[in-house]
Amino acid sequence: MNKIFEVIRASRKALLSLVEDLTTEQLNKIPAGFNNNLAWQMGHLVVSQQILCYKLSNNQLVIDASLVDKYRNGSKPESFISDEEILQLKTYLLDTIDQLEEDLATDKFENYTPYSISTYKGYRLEKIEDAIKFIVSHDGLHYGCSLMMKKFV
Repeated sequence: MNKIFEVIRASRKALLSLVEDLTTEQLNKIPAGFNNNLAWQMGHLVVSQQILCYKLSNNQLVIDASLVDKYRNGSKPESFISDEEILQLKTYLLDTIDQLEEDLATDKFENYTPYSISTYKGYRLEKIEDAIKFIVSHDGLHYGCSLMMKKFV
């Protein structure tokens, strides 16, 4: 699992590097042909990880629960995302992975509720390790989207 966490961190650090020189306005811009923006991409990664790991294990989320509806699967930006919220999302990108790795060393995730992923038809998460492995693919997918979006902001 150590290598998997390294890959997740590397992907998230690459995303942070990708957006580090952008303004709040640029992070909020929804490019033509897209239904979300770079700020939403960051929030979506954070919220998805929290739902797939903590919520499906009946654990309390590590993040502010008010972010879930704003960034969950199927959502899109409904309003301007503030500097403060963007800073919080950037912090969560790495902090939540550190916390997940710490929590994995305990029995915190033993009551995992299996879940079928809508992104990949027929793919089912049966245990926490499956969710963590899926995060690698999910983060990579959204990093790719973010690379494309940056060209248009």
